[in-house]
Amino acid sequence: MTRTRADDYEDKKRAILEKAAALIARKGFDQATMMDVAKACNASKSHLYHYFPSKEDLLFAVVHEHIAQQTAELRAIVALPLPAEERFARFVDSFVQGAARSRSEHLILMADLKFLPRAEREQIRVMEVELADLLEQLLGEMNPTVMRDPKARKPYSLLLFGMMIWTFTWYRKSGQIPPRELAARVSALWTAGFVQLDADGRPL
Repeated sequence: MTRTRADDYEDKKRAILEKAAALIARKGFDQATMMDVAKACNASKSHLYHYFPSKEDLLFAVVHEHIAQQTAELRAIVALPLPAEERFARFVDSFVQGAARSRSEHLILMADLKFLPRAEREQIRVMEVELADLLEQLLGEMNPTVMRDPKARKPYSLLLFGMMIWTFTWYRKSGQIPPRELAARVSALWTAGFVQLDADGRPL
């Protein structure tokens, strides 16, 4: 007989992922154990294995749910019927706010993917490529002259993508600049600079 899921299954799963993310981000995936995660969740190892058969399954769930939610939000922003620069500002704000809110998951995504099986790493890589492609699309709308050059398109999108990703190795939302202000500063930096470049990448 198939075992039915409890009504609070998803809530308990989400709570485990949050506790696990905080623990793994602090200790590193190779040092954190399933017993450590169980203790952080005030649960038994058997309870944990009911949700995640292995530590790698847990890691994949942490990073996949984080980037899937982020991708869905950013994809929706790019599709809005708004001027490109307004969508760009919303894109950056959503990315920064999401990464600040889920900093543990963000750090794990950067540091611990190497511990996943190849097939699962590839799934995450495909999702990351989509994020960079969404940025490339927006930048192409903001300055089609610059982005018309095939050799320039990917470097510009990856420069911005990398800038936002690596920011969260040092940035904490409890610091002097709150996430919304940081996002506004990033948007202003690119809007004021990138859109003023000519086809050769020089200021107009």
